[in-house]
Amino acid sequence: MLEGRNTNFDAIVRMSGQPAQRIRFALDELGKRRLIGSAGENYTLYTSALDLLALKHYADRDYAMALGKLIAKGKESDVYEVLSPKSELFALKLFRLGRTSFRDVKRKRSTSTFDSISWVTSNYKAARHEFAALQMLRKLTENVPTAVDRDRHTVLLHELPGVRLSQRPELEDPEEILSSILQTAREAYMVAKMINGDLSEYNILTDGRRAWLIDWPQWVGPTHPNAGELLRRDVFTVLRFFVRAYGVKVDDERALKYVRGEVDSLKVRRGRSSTRGSG
Repeated sequence: MLEGRNTNFDAIVRMSGQPAQRIRFALDELGKRRLIGSAGENYTLYTSALDLLALKHYADRDYAMALGKLIAKGKESDVYEVLSPKSELFALKLFRLGRTSFRDVKRKRSTSTFDSISWVTSNYKAARHEFAALQMLRKLTENVPTAVDRDRHTVLLHELPGVRLSQRPELEDPEEILSSILQTAREAYMVAKMINGDLSEYNILTDGRRAWLIDWPQWVGPTHPNAGELLRRDVFTVLRFFVRAYGVKVDDERALKYVRGEVDSLKVRRGRSSTRGSG
C-alpha cells in the first residue's frame, strides 16, 4: 500500500482493517528501523523494506532460506546469492534503476519506457520485462539464465557458474564462444523478435567453455525506432571486445547480417594464439 508513493495514515488504517493505535505503533517501529519514511501523516516505504518483502515472498515459496554474498553490483541492479532449504543456489536480482549511473543509460534511449514514472514503478516494470524476456528466450536457447520467479522489483534466477567476460578469463575455444554469442543474439532477434539493447562483455557470463547472455530488462523489438542502431551497437561491441581480448576476428558487417538472418554462416578467425587478453 505504500509502495512507490506517499500514503496517508487514515488510508493505511482503512486498507489494513486494523485499529489505528496498532497501525501507529507499527509505523513508528518501521520508522525506527529505517524501513519507511514519513512527512507528517504521509508514509513511504524505503527500498530496504521492498527488499525484505520480496525476500519474504521467496522464503514463503521455499526458494530462500539464507541470503548469501553480493555476486554483482551493476549500473541498474544488485545480484545476491540465495540458498534454498533444499541447498539449491539461486541468484536474486534486485533492480536499482534510481541510481545516477543508470540515468545516463536512460537518456540514451529516446523512447525509454521508464519516462515520467517513479523509480519504484520503473524497477517493478524492469523486473516484469526481464522475467518475461527470459521465459521467452529460454524456450529457444540454453544460453540465457533460467528465471524461476518474480516479485516486486526482483527476479529470481538459477545461479550460473563462471565470471563476466569483462574479466577476460581463459577460454577453451574463443572462436566457438563468440560464434555461440552471435548465434544466441540471432535466435533472439529472428525468433523472439528481441534485441538486448545493452549487450557487452559486462553482461555475458562464461565458465571458459560456454557463454550466457544475461541482463535483458532493456530489450526492444525490431519495430523500435532505434532497433537498427541498438542491434548494430550490440554486435559491434562484442566483436571489438573479442578482437581486443582474444584476437578473434569476424567481419563486422557480415556478423550483423548473420544476426539479422541475412546470411547463414560466419567466418571466425584467430589473429594471435593467446587465449587470454592483456590487461
